[in-house]
Amino acid sequence: MMRITGGMFRGRRIKSLPGESTRPTSDIVRESLFNILGEKIVNCSFLDIFAGTGSVGIEALSRGAEKAAFIEKSGFACRVIKENLDILGVSEKGIIIKSDFLKGLRKLENTNTTYDVIFLDPPYNKGYASNCLEVLTCSKLLKPGFIIVVQHSVSEIIKVPPKVTCYKEKRYGITRLSFFTGVK
Repeated sequence: MMRITGGMFRGRRIKSLPGESTRPTSDIVRESLFNILGEKIVNCSFLDIFAGTGSVGIEALSRGAEKAAFIEKSGFACRVIKENLDILGVSEKGIIIKSDFLKGLRKLENTNTTYDVIFLDPPYNKGYASNCLEVLTCSKLLKPGFIIVVQHSVSEIIKVPPKVTCYKEKRYGITRLSFFTGVK
């Protein structure tokens, strides 16, 4: 079980995934992420890619996000996300897409939905972070003033596409959060 670190569901427990197939975002990293984002979460549309248990998107809903979409390729993980949304009574605020990130992004583009905050937590050191950041910046999913946060290994170098700039980085042990926004 994992716990929500802030907002209206603070302290509530949600289900996690057994085994080592996923690397859940720790409470400390999630709490720090949302402290950095602050009021930008309130009434935002939030996209959680490589969602795992959905803990980051659910945390966004707890802290005032209007809606959250989750892209996750594991069917078991998608069921856990649904159960977690149901447990908290916010199923109507969540969209779950069982897909790899590329197909999931294409499906979302077809809905003409845009997002204020996008969180990526791909497998570490596999190149997914750079690839996904590039695809996102060329998509129709980003609202003006968007923020993309990438959780990655401190040893992983992210190639920054020309349409975005990294404006903040924070390190937590072997994990780094990198914050991107559009170039003005």
